[in-house]
Amino acid sequence: MQDIWPQLRSWFIGSERFALATVVKASKPSPRGVGSVLAIHENGERFIGSVSAGCVENEVIEASKSCLADGKTRWLSFGPGEGFPWEIELSCGGKIEIRIEPAPHLREGNSDFVDALVAAMDRHEAVLWTSDGITDTLTELREDVLTEEVRDGEVRVLRRALRRRRRLFVVGASHIALHLVAAAKMLQYEVVVIDPRENYARGERFQLAPDEVLTAWPGTALGDYALASSDSLVAITHDPKIDDDALAAALTTDCGYVGALGSRKSHAARCRRLAKRGISEADLDRIFGPVGLDIGSRTPAEIAISIVAQLVLVRNQGSEKNGEVF
Repeated sequence: MQDIWPQLRSWFIGSERFALATVVKASKPSPRGVGSVLAIHENGERFIGSVSAGCVENEVIEASKSCLADGKTRWLSFGPGEGFPWEIELSCGGKIEIRIEPAPHLREGNSDFVDALVAAMDRHEAVLWTSDGITDTLTELREDVLTEEVRDGEVRVLRRALRRRRRLFVVGASHIALHLVAAAKMLQYEVVVIDPRENYARGERFQLAPDEVLTAWPGTALGDYALASSDSLVAITHDPKIDDDALAAALTTDCGYVGALGSRKSHAARCRRLAKRGISEADLDRIFGPVGLDIGSRTPAEIAISIVAQLVLVRNQGSEKNGEVF
Protein backbone atom coordinates (compact mmCIF):
# COMPACT_ATOMS: atom_id res chain seq x y z
CA MET A 1 0.00 0.00 0.00
CA GLN A 2 2.80 2.42 0.89
CA ASP A 3 4.38 2.23 -2.55
CA ILE A 4 1.21 3.28 -4.37
CA TRP A 5 -0.08 5.77 -1.80
CA PRO A 6 0.78 8.97 -3.76
CA GLN A 7 -1.42 7.86 -6.69
CA LEU A 8 -4.03 6.28 -4.43
CA ARG A 9 -4.34 9.50 -2.47
CA SER A 10 -5.51 11.35 -5.57
CA TRP A 11 -8.16 8.69 -6.20
CA PHE A 12 -9.44 9.04 -2.64
CA ILE A 13 -9.52 12.84 -2.80
CA GLY A 14 -11.21 12.77 -6.21
CA SER A 15 -13.88 10.33 -4.93
CA GLU A 16 -12.98 7.94 -7.72
CA ARG A 17 -14.72 4.58 -7.82
CA PHE A 18 -12.18 1.79 -7.47
CA ALA A 19 -11.58 -1.60 -5.93
CA LEU A 20 -8.66 -2.79 -3.84
CA ALA A 21 -7.13 -6.22 -4.38
CA THR A 22 -4.82 -7.35 -1.55
CA VAL A 23 -2.65 -10.44 -1.22
CA VAL A 24 -3.77 -12.01 2.07
CA LYS A 25 -1.95 -15.35 1.76
CA ALA A 26 1.24 -16.25 -0.06
CA SER A 27 3.43 -19.35 -0.11
CA LYS A 28 7.01 -19.20 -1.31
CA PRO A 29 8.09 -18.82 -3.98
CA SER A 30 5.57 -16.11 -4.85
CA PRO A 31 6.11 -12.92 -6.88
CA ARG A 32 4.47 -10.62 -4.32
CA GLY A 33 4.09 -11.00 -0.57
CA VAL A 34 1.18 -10.57 1.83
CA GLY A 35 0.01 -6.95 1.81
CA SER A 36 0.77 -6.28 -1.87
CA VAL A 37 -2.03 -4.19 -3.37
CA LEU A 38 -3.53 -3.59 -6.80
CA ALA A 39 -6.02 -0.70 -7.04
CA ILE A 40 -8.37 -0.95 -10.03
CA HIS A 41 -10.50 1.91 -11.37
CA GLU A 42 -14.12 1.09 -12.12
CA ASN A 43 -13.52 0.96 -15.87
CA GLY A 44 -10.74 -1.58 -15.44
CA GLU A 45 -8.49 0.39 -17.78
CA ARG A 46 -6.64 2.27 -15.05
CA PHE A 47 -4.85 0.46 -12.26
CA ILE A 48 -1.87 0.98 -9.94
CA GLY A 49 0.22 -1.48 -7.98
CA SER A 50 0.42 -5.24 -8.48
CA VAL A 51 -0.42 -8.55 -6.84
CA SER A 52 1.83 -10.74 -9.00
CA ALA A 53 4.45 -10.48 -11.71
CA GLY A 54 1.64 -10.03 -14.24
CA CYS A 55 0.40 -13.63 -14.10
CA VAL A 56 -3.03 -12.96 -12.59
CA GLU A 57 -3.67 -9.24 -12.94
CA ASN A 58 -6.16 -9.63 -15.80
CA GLU A 59 -8.31 -12.06 -13.81
CA VAL A 60 -8.19 -9.79 -10.74
CA ILE A 61 -9.18 -6.75 -12.80
CA GLU A 62 -12.19 -8.59 -14.24
CA ALA A 63 -13.25 -9.74 -10.75
CA SER A 64 -12.95 -6.16 -9.47
CA LYS A 65 -15.58 -5.00 -11.97
CA SER A 66 -18.06 -7.48 -10.49
CA CYS A 67 -17.02 -6.42 -7.01
CA LEU A 68 -17.81 -2.77 -7.78
CA ALA A 69 -21.09 -3.72 -9.43
CA ASP A 70 -22.53 -5.58 -6.44
CA GLY A 71 -20.42 -4.19 -3.57
CA LYS A 72 -19.44 -7.66 -2.35
CA THR A 73 -15.97 -8.77 -1.27
CA ARG A 74 -14.41 -11.64 -3.21
CA TRP A 75 -11.46 -13.97 -2.74
CA LEU A 76 -9.45 -15.53 -5.56
CA SER A 77 -6.78 -18.22 -5.22
CA PHE A 78 -4.00 -18.86 -7.72
CA GLY A 79 -1.32 -21.52 -7.71
CA PRO A 80 -0.72 -25.23 -8.29
CA GLY A 81 -4.03 -26.86 -9.17
CA GLU A 82 -5.41 -30.11 -10.43
CA GLY A 83 -4.20 -29.68 -14.01
CA PHE A 84 -7.47 -28.39 -15.48
CA PRO A 85 -6.95 -26.08 -18.49
CA TRP A 86 -8.97 -23.24 -16.97
CA GLU A 87 -6.79 -23.07 -13.86
CA ILE A 88 -4.31 -20.20 -13.62
CA GLU A 89 -0.94 -20.99 -12.11
CA LEU A 90 1.90 -18.69 -11.13
CA SER A 91 5.05 -19.00 -13.19
CA CYS A 92 7.10 -19.17 -9.97
CA GLY A 93 5.18 -22.20 -8.73
CA GLY A 94 3.90 -20.46 -5.60
CA LYS A 95 0.36 -19.90 -4.35
CA ILE A 96 -1.47 -16.71 -3.39
CA GLU A 97 -4.93 -15.74 -2.19
CA ILE A 98 -6.26 -12.30 -3.09
CA ARG A 99 -9.04 -10.36 -1.41
CA ILE A 100 -10.96 -7.92 -3.65
CA GLU A 101 -13.27 -5.28 -2.16
CA PRO A 102 -14.68 -1.84 -2.96
CA ALA A 103 -12.62 1.12 -1.74
CA PRO A 104 -13.85 2.17 1.71
CA HIS A 105 -15.31 5.54 0.65
CA LEU A 106 -17.79 3.70 -1.59
CA ARG A 107 -19.52 2.35 1.49
CA GLU A 108 -22.16 4.57 3.02
CA GLY A 109 -21.01 6.68 5.96
CA ASN A 110 -17.27 6.26 5.37
CA SER A 111 -16.37 9.76 4.16
CA ASP A 112 -14.99 10.63 7.60
CA PHE A 113 -12.71 7.60 7.45
CA VAL A 114 -11.21 8.70 4.15
CA ASP A 115 -10.66 12.25 5.41
CA ALA A 116 -8.92 10.90 8.51
CA LEU A 117 -6.79 8.49 6.49
CA VAL A 118 -5.57 11.15 4.06
CA ALA A 119 -4.90 13.63 6.86
CA ALA A 120 -2.94 11.08 8.90
CA MET A 121 -0.78 10.09 5.94
CA ASP A 122 -0.16 13.75 5.08
CA ARG A 123 1.02 14.29 8.67
CA HIS A 124 3.30 11.23 8.45
CA GLU A 125 1.37 9.47 11.20
CA ALA A 126 1.29 5.69 11.37
CA VAL A 127 -2.22 4.24 11.36
CA LEU A 128 -3.94 0.86 11.36
CA TRP A 129 -6.70 0.52 8.78
CA THR A 130 -9.23 -2.12 9.76
CA SER A 131 -11.93 -3.30 7.38
CA ASP A 132 -14.60 -5.85 8.28
CA GLY A 133 -16.59 -5.45 5.09
CA ILE A 134 -19.15 -3.24 6.87
CA THR A 135 -17.24 -0.28 8.24
CA ASP A 136 -13.68 0.97 8.48
CA THR A 137 -11.94 2.69 11.35
CA LEU A 138 -8.59 4.26 12.08
CA THR A 139 -6.99 3.12 15.30
CA GLU A 140 -3.57 3.37 16.87
CA LEU A 141 -0.93 1.31 15.13
CA ARG A 142 0.05 -2.02 16.62
CA GLU A 143 3.70 -2.60 15.90
CA ASP A 144 3.24 -6.34 15.40
CA VAL A 145 0.72 -5.87 12.56
CA LEU A 146 1.64 -5.11 8.95
CA THR A 147 -1.10 -6.75 6.90
CA GLU A 148 -3.17 -9.68 8.06
CA GLU A 149 -6.60 -11.18 7.58
CA VAL A 150 -8.24 -12.63 10.69
CA ARG A 151 -11.64 -14.09 11.47
CA ASP A 152 -14.19 -12.33 13.66
CA GLY A 153 -16.89 -14.95 13.87
CA GLU A 154 -17.96 -15.60 10.30
CA VAL A 155 -16.40 -12.38 8.99
CA ARG A 156 -12.88 -12.22 7.55
CA VAL A 157 -11.37 -8.94 8.75
CA LEU A 158 -8.46 -7.32 6.91
CA ARG A 159 -6.08 -5.18 8.94
CA ARG A 160 -3.33 -3.19 7.30
CA ALA A 161 -0.77 -0.93 8.91
CA LEU A 162 0.21 2.22 7.05
CA ARG A 163 3.46 3.49 8.46
CA ARG A 164 4.92 6.94 7.97
CA ARG A 165 6.08 7.47 4.41
CA ARG A 166 9.83 7.37 3.80
CA ARG A 167 11.39 10.79 3.31
CA LEU A 168 14.72 11.79 1.84
CA PHE A 169 16.22 15.18 2.63
CA VAL A 170 18.71 16.20 -0.04
CA VAL A 171 20.96 19.03 1.10
CA GLY A 172 22.36 20.75 -1.96
CA ALA A 173 20.55 21.22 -5.26
CA SER A 174 23.62 20.23 -7.27
CA HIS A 175 23.83 18.34 -10.56
CA ILE A 176 23.96 15.11 -8.54
CA ALA A 177 20.75 16.12 -6.76
CA LEU A 178 18.87 16.34 -10.05
CA HIS A 179 19.44 12.62 -10.61
CA LEU A 180 19.14 11.67 -6.94
CA VAL A 181 15.68 13.21 -6.69
CA ALA A 182 14.50 11.29 -9.76
CA ALA A 183 15.85 7.98 -8.45
CA ALA A 184 14.39 8.50 -4.97
CA LYS A 185 10.98 9.42 -6.38
CA MET A 186 11.05 6.21 -8.40
CA LEU A 187 11.43 4.39 -5.05
CA GLN A 188 8.41 6.31 -3.68
CA TYR A 189 10.37 8.55 -1.32
CA GLU A 190 8.97 11.93 -0.42
CA VAL A 191 11.89 14.20 -1.31
CA VAL A 192 12.73 17.55 0.26
CA VAL A 193 15.60 19.54 -1.26
CA ILE A 194 17.29 22.15 0.93
CA ASP A 195 19.83 24.70 -0.29
CA PRO A 196 20.43 28.26 0.97
CA ARG A 197 21.82 29.24 -2.45
CA GLU A 198 18.94 30.82 -4.36
CA ASN A 199 20.41 30.19 -7.79
CA TYR A 200 20.55 26.45 -7.02
CA ALA A 201 17.26 26.04 -5.14
CA ARG A 202 14.93 26.42 -8.11
CA GLY A 203 12.27 23.83 -8.81
CA GLU A 204 12.45 24.22 -12.59
CA ARG A 205 15.97 22.75 -12.61
CA PHE A 206 14.58 19.31 -11.79
CA GLN A 207 13.18 17.06 -14.50
CA LEU A 208 11.22 15.20 -11.82
CA ALA A 209 10.09 17.73 -9.24
CA PRO A 210 10.87 17.21 -5.54
CA ASP A 211 7.97 17.43 -3.10
CA GLU A 212 9.54 20.57 -1.65
CA VAL A 213 12.44 22.87 -2.49
CA LEU A 214 13.51 25.07 0.41
CA THR A 215 15.85 28.05 0.16
CA ALA A 216 17.17 28.02 3.71
CA TRP A 217 20.06 26.90 5.84
CA PRO A 218 19.54 23.21 6.59
CA GLY A 219 19.90 23.59 10.34
CA THR A 220 16.96 25.99 10.30
CA ALA A 221 14.86 24.13 7.74
CA LEU A 222 15.21 20.74 9.41
CA GLY A 223 13.87 22.20 12.64
CA ASP A 224 10.42 22.19 11.05
CA TYR A 225 10.52 18.40 10.60
CA ALA A 226 10.53 15.66 13.20
CA LEU A 227 13.14 13.40 11.61
CA ALA A 228 12.55 9.75 12.51
CA SER A 229 14.20 6.40 11.87
CA SER A 230 12.29 6.09 8.58
CA ASP A 231 13.89 9.31 7.27
CA SER A 232 17.16 9.75 5.37
CA LEU A 233 19.42 12.74 4.75
CA VAL A 234 22.21 13.16 2.21
CA ALA A 235 24.50 16.21 2.21
CA ILE A 236 26.02 16.78 -1.23
CA THR A 237 26.90 20.49 -1.60
CA HIS A 238 30.68 20.02 -1.16
CA ASP A 239 30.49 23.24 0.88
CA PRO A 240 31.51 22.45 4.49
CA LYS A 241 29.48 25.34 5.88
CA ILE A 242 26.25 23.96 4.42
CA ASP A 243 26.93 20.24 4.73
CA ASP A 244 28.19 20.48 8.32
CA ASP A 245 25.11 22.49 9.28
CA ALA A 246 22.86 19.75 7.89
CA LEU A 247 24.79 16.87 9.44
CA ALA A 248 24.96 18.48 12.86
CA ALA A 249 21.18 18.98 12.80
CA ALA A 250 20.40 15.46 11.54
CA LEU A 251 22.66 13.75 14.07
CA THR A 252 20.67 15.23 16.95
CA THR A 253 17.59 13.32 15.71
CA ASP A 254 16.65 9.69 15.11
CA CYS A 255 17.24 10.07 11.36
CA GLY A 256 17.78 6.51 10.12
CA TYR A 257 20.30 7.22 7.37
CA VAL A 258 22.79 10.10 7.23
CA GLY A 259 25.21 10.35 4.31
CA ALA A 260 27.71 12.91 3.04
CA LEU A 261 29.51 13.26 -0.27
CA GLY A 262 33.29 13.50 -0.37
CA SER A 263 36.52 11.54 -0.28
CA ARG A 264 37.72 9.61 2.75
CA LYS A 265 40.19 12.42 3.44
CA SER A 266 37.51 15.10 3.31
CA HIS A 267 35.22 12.97 5.45
CA ALA A 268 37.91 12.65 8.12
CA ALA A 269 38.27 16.44 8.13
CA ARG A 270 34.49 16.76 8.32
CA CYS A 271 34.34 14.53 11.38
CA ARG A 272 36.99 16.64 13.11
CA ARG A 273 34.96 19.79 12.46
CA LEU A 274 31.76 18.21 13.71
CA ALA A 275 33.52 16.90 16.83
CA LYS A 276 34.46 20.47 17.65
CA ARG A 277 30.75 21.31 17.45
CA GLY A 278 30.06 18.75 20.18
CA ILE A 279 28.96 15.80 18.02
CA SER A 280 29.88 12.56 19.79
CA GLU A 281 32.03 9.86 18.23
CA ALA A 282 29.06 7.48 18.29
CA ASP A 283 26.96 9.93 16.28
CA LEU A 284 29.81 10.65 13.88
CA ASP A 285 29.99 6.93 13.21
CA ARG A 286 26.39 7.08 11.95
CA ILE A 287 27.49 9.06 8.89
CA PHE A 288 27.90 7.12 5.66
CA GLY A 289 30.93 8.84 4.21
CA PRO A 290 31.89 8.66 1.47
CA VAL A 291 28.20 8.20 0.73
CA GLY A 292 26.97 5.48 -1.64
CA LEU A 293 28.03 1.96 -2.57
CA ASP A 294 31.31 1.59 -4.39
CA ILE A 295 30.16 0.77 -7.92
CA GLY A 296 32.89 2.73 -9.66
CA SER A 297 30.65 5.75 -10.14
CA ARG A 298 31.98 8.48 -12.42
CA THR A 299 29.02 10.54 -13.61
CA PRO A 300 26.46 12.46 -11.48
CA ALA A 301 23.79 9.92 -12.48
CA GLU A 302 25.98 6.99 -11.43
CA ILE A 303 26.73 8.65 -8.09
CA ALA A 304 23.00 9.14 -7.52
CA ILE A 305 22.38 5.47 -8.28
CA SER A 306 25.11 4.42 -5.84
CA ILE A 307 23.42 6.50 -3.12
CA VAL A 308 19.92 5.10 -3.61
CA ALA A 309 21.40 1.60 -3.80
CA GLN A 310 22.92 2.13 -0.37
CA LEU A 311 19.59 3.51 0.91
CA VAL A 312 17.87 0.32 -0.22
CA LEU A 313 20.61 -1.86 1.28
CA VAL A 314 20.43 -0.15 4.66
CA ARG A 315 16.64 -0.21 4.66
CA ASN A 316 16.39 -3.89 3.76
CA GLN A 317 19.31 -5.38 5.65
CA GLY A 318 20.24 -3.02 8.45
CA SER A 319 23.26 -0.75 8.46
CA GLU A 320 26.95 -1.37 8.08
CA LYS A 321 29.28 1.39 7.12
CA ASN A 322 30.47 2.25 3.64
CA GLY A 323 28.55 -0.42 1.79
CA GLU A 324 30.14 -3.47 3.38
CA VAL A 325 27.82 -6.43 2.92
CA PHE A 326 26.97 -8.21 6.16
